[in-house]
Amino acid sequence: MSVAPNSPGLTTIMDRRGFLKVGALAGGGLLISAYFPLGSSLAEAQTAPAAGAAPDFAPNVFIRIAPDGAVSLIAPNSEMGQGAKTALPMIIAEELDVDWKQVTVHQGDLNPAYGRQSAVGSGSTTGNYAALRQAGATARAMLVAAAAQTWGVPAAECSTAAGAVLHAVSSRRLTYGELTATAATLPVPTGVPLKDPKDFKLIGTRVPGVDNEKIVTGQPLYGIDQRLPGMLYAAYVKCPVFGGKPVSANLDEVKKLPGVRDAFVLENINGLVPGVAIVADSTWNAFSAVGKLKVQWDEGPGVSQNSEDMAKQAAALAQAAAVAPPAAPVKAVEAVYHYPFLAHATLEPQNCTAVFKDGVMEMWCPTQVPSAGQGLVTRGLGLAAGNVKVHVTRVGGGFGRRGSNEFSLEVAAIAQKLEGTPVKLTWMREHDFGHDNYRSNGWHFFNGGVDAAGKVVALQDYFVKMLGGPGDMNGGGFPFNAVPGSSVQSGKLPGPIPTGYWRAPGDNGNTWAVQCFVDELAHAAGRDPLDFTLDLLAALPGAAARGGPAPAAAAGGGRRGGGGRGGGFAAAKMVAVLKLATDQAGWGRKLPRGQGQGLAVCNANGAYVAVVADVTVSPQGVLKITKLTAAVDAGLIMNLSSAESQVQGAMLDGIGAAWFLKITIEKGAAAQVNFDDYPLMRLEHSPPVVDVHFLPSVSPPTGLGEPGLPPAAPAVCNAIFAATGIRIRTLPFSGQDLKWS
Repeated sequence: MSVAPNSPGLTTIMDRRGFLKVGALAGGGLLISAYFPLGSSLAEAQTAPAAGAAPDFAPNVFIRIAPDGAVSLIAPNSEMGQGAKTALPMIIAEELDVDWKQVTVHQGDLNPAYGRQSAVGSGSTTGNYAALRQAGATARAMLVAAAAQTWGVPAAECSTAAGAVLHAVSSRRLTYGELTATAATLPVPTGVPLKDPKDFKLIGTRVPGVDNEKIVTGQPLYGIDQRLPGMLYAAYVKCPVFGGKPVSANLDEVKKLPGVRDAFVLENINGLVPGVAIVADSTWNAFSAVGKLKVQWDEGPGVSQNSEDMAKQAAALAQAAAVAPPAAPVKAVEAVYHYPFLAHATLEPQNCTAVFKDGVMEMWCPTQVPSAGQGLVTRGLGLAAGNVKVHVTRVGGGFGRRGSNEFSLEVAAIAQKLEGTPVKLTWMREHDFGHDNYRSNGWHFFNGGVDAAGKVVALQDYFVKMLGGPGDMNGGGFPFNAVPGSSVQSGKLPGPIPTGYWRAPGDNGNTWAVQCFVDELAHAAGRDPLDFTLDLLAALPGAAARGGPAPAAAAGGGRRGGGGRGGGFAAAKMVAVLKLATDQAGWGRKLPRGQGQGLAVCNANGAYVAVVADVTVSPQGVLKITKLTAAVDAGLIMNLSSAESQVQGAMLDGIGAAWFLKITIEKGAAAQVNFDDYPLMRLEHSPPVVDVHFLPSVSPPTGLGEPGLPPAAPAVCNAIFAATGIRIRTLPFSGQDLKWS
């Protein structure tokens, strides 16, 4: 049997009838439904199917072949720029052996038949890879069987290419479209062999994104583009202070404003932050009315929180923990590293469209986890899950922000009150910044030491962050796993500040701090950072020769929180990417003062990444990043174009955040609420050269959308130190004095 994809202890056991069901479509097409929990983890996806009872979840239909040979494929996971809407159908098309030009891709709405539709943790490809391969291969085998039956020849004599079955002996050919009716009548084969990855024709090539033309021509794809007949437009205003709630508001005055249709308070709804809803005949009129809204707020105890006090509390926690200094090192090194809260700052603000009619809530939502929004609505409004329909739109930036879906519940509550009328809720930019689920701030209090031979003999970290949310540290990741007796302790700051997943959760800030401190240890030891890091890696099991292949048993990733996440740690893979990146960057050449190179490594989402940054800093302190070089082991690459852009974009995202961005809390509220005081990196700051090199691999794909981000910022900070002797221990580093003479 196959357990429902959200069940604890998910298994992937199914029989031949459970794996595929085939039926003839109206019009003679071939419909193939796969019974596999799409979106499951890499380990689950690689589990070999075994005999068992019938599956206990509904079919998920994602392949359709029409009589004219056109192939329609469903992309089950959300698309937010990471390329999943192209890569996932590519997997099916590869095993199906169709020409990509024959394929039309459709975005899948929320449907239990698709399994767990979550585009988080860089898991879209890893979770679906094995299932989609098997579905495509089984479909191809059925089409081959149909052709063999038609010709009266053994199936072994037939081959496939570009959406057709070939019989070389007789030079005959039948297209898939010509075979659909016959294939639909055949029994489902078992044990269908998959292609050898060395024979892949589509996977690993450069394929343009399936939505590219629509994006550049401005066609409606995103949640904010949705239009329904008779639709009204809403804004939702919450207390600027986290944890606050409305006491009273000038609702009667607001209702008289131009274009305003209604205004009301929403409260006492499970999962909904209380606030004031304004409904108007246009987004402009709704936003304009917000400017006239006067609310008396009960700000609650959160108003006492501010960032300055948090820093003092973090230092007090570290002092109270009484972390002992390293035991008798030749040279002791102590440092405190701090990174701030970060907003997601998605280009498309949070939004959702909903209509409530006849007891059914229908929603159009740019979401990374459509089931999360459905769950909020069912719990908050008391609706059955089957009566909450979620259409998944393209997402204009996610980075983890749209894994939480509070905007879904907000618009659903408004739509329920206006039953029968479609409503589109759009967050004002100030609300988007002011009510984000922020990347938590964090402090690392490091103690380390090196001996006379330049070896690390002590490494301790006391880590402080906000209570709740992701990003905890552990002592099992690199480099702590390479130093006997190392330790990681942690403390938490309480409070109502909402924190959540921000691209490469945990790793984004913790890798910066840890990799910068490793660089500090290297310089304290008087050693080259590359040789120093390689020696640390050499102490780990399976490191093999520098740059050598990782043993098969160590193919997994590390764990979340500064040491990567996934399974085990493959030291040889880290060595390999480190050697490739430094070789390609020309590491070790003598540079004049004001120029420097820095490196950093990361293991996240199963991938291994090394980044080398080249920078110049003028004597007046003007920083220019001249080049970034990344080497990546992410297993088999699906689409080379999107893979390169993902790593490039991740590195630039990480550098931009470290260089310019911070959210500070003043009197319990975010102090930065728009782009004028949250300045994203501009083209003038971007390095002119951003090189990405992938290690060749036929292993199953790992995550890729996030792992390139964490090592970029520490590589730049380490390069700044090499160029100037100035060590950056607090982010962002814009405004810090980099002058040297």
